[in-house]
Amino acid sequence: MERIITATGELVLEQGLDALTTNRVAEQANVNIATLYQYFPHKQALLSALVQTHMHDLTRKLHALLDGLGDASVAESTRLWATLGIQYFRQNDSLLGMLFQSQHALSTLPEGKEFERRLLDAMHRFLLRQRDRLQVESLDRAIYVALHACTAILSRHLLEPVPYYQDEEIVEEVIILMTRYFGAGDA
Repeated sequence: MERIITATGELVLEQGLDALTTNRVAEQANVNIATLYQYFPHKQALLSALVQTHMHDLTRKLHALLDGLGDASVAESTRLWATLGIQYFRQNDSLLGMLFQSQHALSTLPEGKEFERRLLDAMHRFLLRQRDRLQVESLDRAIYVALHACTAILSRHLLEPVPYYQDEEIVEEVIILMTRYFGAGDA
């Protein structure tokens, strides 16, 4: 099964999402089409598995990072998770870029909502430990707004063919956004 997912990623990189077919994936993975259909009945299932593989890897790294931070400030935690996210994207740049640019393909996959839920959970677990230092009325609502604001900024920055700003500059702005929004006062 891993070979099929790897072949899917290779084909997306080589030929793009629109050219992806189950027959091409089976050929690339060197498996019989019937074998492929046992695990992946259609193209969307292949894309789901590919997205799920990357999102699971990234959320695992984010959870480990945030769980290990202890009493770190909002500014320091933001610096670390934003940098981790940017580095992960840059390491998998071409494939993730193609997947994220095709929002219509991703929006039909349940993995997108699951990824969002995992990110919200990671932020909640970390910020709950700092609740007494935060100046927001509803922590859950604030996390929801902050997550979507930060992912919109980071996604836009990462998908720019020629970014307007350096990664480090964007990280600094996201830190300011987070510390001011949460009233953490530790920028």
